Amino acid sequence: MGYDIVFFDIDGTLIDEEKRIPSDTKQAVKALQDSGTIVAIATGRAPSQFAHVAQEFGIDSYVCLNGGYAQYQGKPVFGRPIAKELLESFVKMADAAGYPVVFAGSEACYANRENHAYVNEAFDYLDIPTKPDFDPDGWKHHDIYQMYLYCDEGDEAPFAERFADALRFIRPHRYYLDIFPKDVSKAGGIEAMLRELGIDKERAMAFGDGQNDVEMLTFVGMGIAMGNASPAVKSHARYVTKDVDDGGIVHALVHFGLLGNPFAASRV
Repeated sequence: MGYDIVFFDIDGTLIDEEKRIPSDTKQAVKALQDSGTIVAIATGRAPSQFAHVAQEFGIDSYVCLNGGYAQYQGKPVFGRPIAKELLESFVKMADAAGYPVVFAGSEACYANRENHAYVNEAFDYLDIPTKPDFDPDGWKHHDIYQMYLYCDEGDEAPFAERFADALRFIRPHRYYLDIFPKDVSKAGGIEAMLRELGIDKERAMAFGDGQNDVEMLTFVGMGIAMGNASPAVKSHARYVTKDVDDGGIVHALVHFGLLGNPFAASRV
């Protein structure tokens, strides 16, 4: 089976825990692009949060915001914004609790608190060059596909209970959670892009390592979990490769014939 398109998660997949791009990963992606295979990003991040990574790899197609928005070569192909009335209810509850919220759109992110320590630390953790715009009403004037709630672990419980029927909560960091529509996943964004391109899902490959990658790993023809993924994520993959820092991307691409053995040998 050949593969026409490959989707890569960012954190823990294209970049390591120190937010560095392994040199062999960058070389492998370039070789994949040169071979004619379509390369796309599939991430929980907002576009403004990974633009520097996409530029480094020369990738202009992506599924982002945990599947809430997708773009192919600059053209939007899918968007599933959060309903305004749902945003309003969430904002009122967060304001009453005194928790910062960042609202993620397709062009920028908007914070309801200015220069908050938790927000700053989370953006530094992700190695994002620019902080969100301070605009408490940003959610009113832009389509918002995802929210980030900043609070200590466990403090999100009342929110998760109240919005259990509408929103999904994933905590990638001790200080914040990704929050997005319950019926949204990376798989949905990938499905929309494949439909736009006329590519069967069996001819799509995806790499990931996190809880938010499970749906896409089971949706595509070949879902590959990184060696640094949790056992739960690995259990949903059709193949488990090596760690991000141990040539995991190269190993899998060579294993499935998307890159030749001479490329693998060049790592030694």
